Formats: sequence, C-alpha cells, structure tokens
Amino acid sequence: MALVIDTDKENDLEDLQYDIEDSRKTDRWSDAPAEIKDIFHELEWNIIDGEHTGTNEYIKTLLGRDISPRTLIAGPMAAGIAEVGRRFKMDEYFLPEVMMSAKCMQVALGVLKPLIVAEKTEDIGTVVVGTVQGDLHDIGKKIVAMMMEAAGFTVVDLGVSVPPEDFIAAIRKHKPRIVGFSALLTTTMNMQWETLKLIKAEGLREVVKVFVGGAPISQAWCDKIGADAYASDALIAVDKARACIFKYKDVKGGDPKLHADMLVIDAEREAMKAKAAVG
Repeated sequence: MALVIDTDKENDLEDLQYDIEDSRKTDRWSDAPAEIKDIFHELEWNIIDGEHTGTNEYIKTLLGRDISPRTLIAGPMAAGIAEVGRRFKMDEYFLPEVMMSAKCMQVALGVLKPLIVAEKTEDIGTVVVGTVQGDLHDIGKKIVAMMMEAAGFTVVDLGVSVPPEDFIAAIRKHKPRIVGFSALLTTTMNMQWETLKLIKAEGLREVVKVFVGGAPISQAWCDKIGADAYASDALIAVDKARACIFKYKDVKGGDPKLHADMLVIDAEREAMKAKAAVG
C-alpha cells in the first residue's frame, strides 16, 4: 500500500526563500518518515536550483519507498516549482534559471507520467489545453495535462505558442468539454483574453468551459476576462474539471452561475485547510 502523505496542508513555503537547512527545520512533510521527509526537501531544492542530474535518483528512491506519483507531484515537486514561480515574479529568477528548473521537472515527469496515465480507469470527456500564442513555456501545462489524464479525461495538448485560431479548430474537431489556456509571461497573458474573445465570436462560448492558469494568472484575471475557472495548480484544475463534468454538467460555459460555483470550490477548499490547521 502506498504511503499516504497529506500534501493539502503544506501551505507555508517561506523557508524555500532561504536554504535547505531552513527547510529541514520546518514541519513540512512531518507525516512522512524522517528519511522520506529529508528526500522531499532534497527534491524541492533540486528543482529550485535546477540540479536535474540527481532528480531521477530521488524519484526512483521515493517510488521504491511506496510514495505515489501523485504525492510526489502534489508535494515536493509542486513546492519546488511554486518557489521558482515566486522568484520569477519577483525578478529574482530570469528565464535561464526557470528553464533549468523546468528541465528538472521534465526529467521527473518522464519517469512519473507512465505511472500516472496507467492509473486512468475511465473516460469522462475531452479536455483541450495549450500555452497561448507568443509563450513557449509548458511545464505547468504538462503537469495539468498529465493529472487530467489520470483523472479520466482524454487530453488534447496543442503545445506552446498556440494561436487563437488553432484553439477554435481544436474545439470544432475534438468537441472538448473544457479548454485550458496557460501562460507564464505577463506579456502573453492577454492572449488568453484574445482567444476567449474569438471563442465567443465563433459562437462556441456556451459549448466549452474555459479554464485559465499560469504564473502571472490570478482569480482577478479570470474574473476580468470572463473565464469560467482559475486553477492555481494541477490538483485544483482536476477538482474543478470533474465538478464541471459531474456536478455542473448542465451549466453552460460562460454562465455566471458556473463562475460562482467554481469560487465556491475554492472557498470550501480553504475552509477545509483552515479546519485541518486548527485540528
């Protein structure tokens, strides 16, 4: 049986601004054995520092200790790449550093993806994802795509720098239930809006539920452009996508009710975290 480690409670990542010794002093991953906790911190910092050469060994060691692929992605890998995103936003990291960290993630995902996809037990609908035109970054999108596949979706990944017209063509061809736009750069995030405008102009807005995400994206941006859901990470994207398919399947894309329902999911998640922290 896989070792269960609660990744939802790990919200305080301030130590990742300093060094691994500060991380080792935290209670993060305290429900894991001491050896596993230390390897989790090593993996976090491996990703932050872009030291991809040791990533494979960490992943294989943890898998050998019955840590599930989902736990690795939602746990130390998510923590590490979140700190990379923070440093990028704060101009502490620039594209070369981000790309080195992305290489670490790609090495890890190369090992984990077959295991994640093998968990797929159902087909609940199609999702189209892509990084918007002008943006060549895709590590976050790849994680979302992989977790969506594991959750039962058929995923059509359009790749990077996807023009709005290609999203339209994919919607017509694949008839997805959900379309996801990713952007890493503030200079390209407006292409999410432009793509959504074209979906509306083509009369397809009610057909698909639109998700947005990426380092510069926020709930405020989602609200502004009229997307249905903002996902700050892959697991939240999966939760909201499954809710769209099952609980809110009769609500059309672009309906203000759907937007409000997605915000309720966020509120419920935060309430659960707060309750767990108190308990």
